[in-house]
Amino acid sequence: MKLTRAFSFLLFIFCFSSCVTLPKSFQTKDEVIFVGPGPEDMVVDTITEEPRLLVSCNSRRPGEKNYAEIFVYYPETGKNKLLKRINEPSNLLFNPHGIDLVKVNDDLILLVVNHESEIHLSSILRYKVLKDELIFLNKITDPLIASPNAVAGFSNGTFLVSNDAGKAGNFIEAFLMLKRAQIVFYDGLKCSVAAGKFCYTNGITIKDNRKVYLTSTRQNKVWQFDFAAGKLINQEVIAKVHGGDNLRLDGKDVLVACHLRFLDFLKHMKNSQHHSPSTVYRIKPDTRKTTVEFYDDGNQISAASTGIVFRHSLYVSGVFDPKMVRKKIK
Repeated sequence: MKLTRAFSFLLFIFCFSSCVTLPKSFQTKDEVIFVGPGPEDMVVDTITEEPRLLVSCNSRRPGEKNYAEIFVYYPETGKNKLLKRINEPSNLLFNPHGIDLVKVNDDLILLVVNHESEIHLSSILRYKVLKDELIFLNKITDPLIASPNAVAGFSNGTFLVSNDAGKAGNFIEAFLMLKRAQIVFYDGLKCSVAAGKFCYTNGITIKDNRKVYLTSTRQNKVWQFDFAAGKLINQEVIAKVHGGDNLRLDGKDVLVACHLRFLDFLKHMKNSQHHSPSTVYRIKPDTRKTTVEFYDDGNQISAASTGIVFRHSLYVSGVFDPKMVRKKIK
């Protein structure tokens, strides 16, 4: 996926959004890990074999050579590989965006937001995860999966999808802050609206099959919900952060990667040499306390989209460049 859909959509958002003060005191020098282009999202797999990160990679800059893979990184050894995808339909155009990993019965299932921009189709792909392979299970399409950005799965095989707009590529929604984005619940057979009236919802994650966390890049908020009977209820704002992207859990805490300087983001999208500051915040839902977990001015990593903690290290991936950062934490 090149300069289409989400990123041309962001052009309108970013040009008309204010910036925030950068937390320069948190700048550190960390380990840089090279992966495939556009590692927009990642998850931890501690079940299949030795612990590893699965990374959703897709070339996203105009003019880049097409690259679309699930990249695997092993923190203990530093080794990496690509997971072979098998049994996919011959006409499937694989362009992964947000992902989630969930154990359903005895199987480990990878959920993938997929954008087939060439045919104007978005879907959720389901794969069974093995040591060296991803076995394609099925492709879920529905008019309600209109402009998916992120996906989060329940242990019974159902899932939630975060749409960033009511219609893919609708710039006016973001520019005018029209709250037409919806969160969609898939019950295994059909989709329904779990919650609505948002503008550019982005990351979504589920805790213990009952608590749901959601962020909006445009509304600059992180919400907490209860999940019941296919609906998101008891909506609460637990943090206000600027330009929130993907969400991940670390115990009871929520991590959110953020884009603080949107014009820098746009320049970085066009040119990798132009740095875009990256920040990851830690949110404590019980106390509503928000702290800076990571900051980089762009020298190590730009346009951070996901921050995830595994074994005393924070891993941060970005939207465009073929690398991640590893920061050791207490």
